Amino acid sequence: MKLTHLFWDFDGTLYDSYPMMRDAMVSALAQLHIATDDSPDEVLKLLKVSVYHAACHYASVSDITADAIVQTFQTYHQAVNEFTPYDGLAGCLGALHQAGIHHYLYTHRGKRAIDQLKKDGLYHYFSDAVTKEDGFPDKPSPDALLCLMKRNRIEPNDAAMIGDRGIDISSGHHAGMRGILFDPGGYYQGINAEMSVCSMDELCKKILSM
Repeated sequence: MKLTHLFWDFDGTLYDSYPMMRDAMVSALAQLHIATDDSPDEVLKLLKVSVYHAACHYASVSDITADAIVQTFQTYHQAVNEFTPYDGLAGCLGALHQAGIHHYLYTHRGKRAIDQLKKDGLYHYFSDAVTKEDGFPDKPSPDALLCLMKRNRIEPNDAAMIGDRGIDISSGHHAGMRGILFDPGGYYQGINAEMSVCSMDELCKKILSM
């Protein structure tokens, strides 16, 4: 069945922001004197679950609380001035938009995500957005998606949630829509998504061929 409405996650989906998040976590651990033998890739895998998941892991092997780790992480992460979009993002958004497909942003990140899209000349492709400031429960809760669907009169059968984590797919499923896993790093196996892709080019081609 053809898709006409796509809901996009920001971190790890629209933008390759996880390397910067990894570096911020490594810096936070160093500042807090939390010793770890984890490789950069292992730190990244923890962050791909969630920042709080990673913080809880490092809290369990130290005398520092998870909240303190998150706070220190945020200090470093907020110093990052901009993020890098995935290769082919602009072309993918444009081609899908030209085909009559509407885009929506759903992210746990704040309005900085919208600012980045505007800076890169991409936000005009998006019809609506939900960010951290809107106060919805975190994924996998479907509340934000249900609000966007109601606000824009969208039927769930016409929509899909695109994200790089299981919670993105689950939030889409809980809202009655399909899930598309964007996994260029091959971190997730066995995620129950209706479609899995590893690049923007593959994503665009698969959606346009439906």
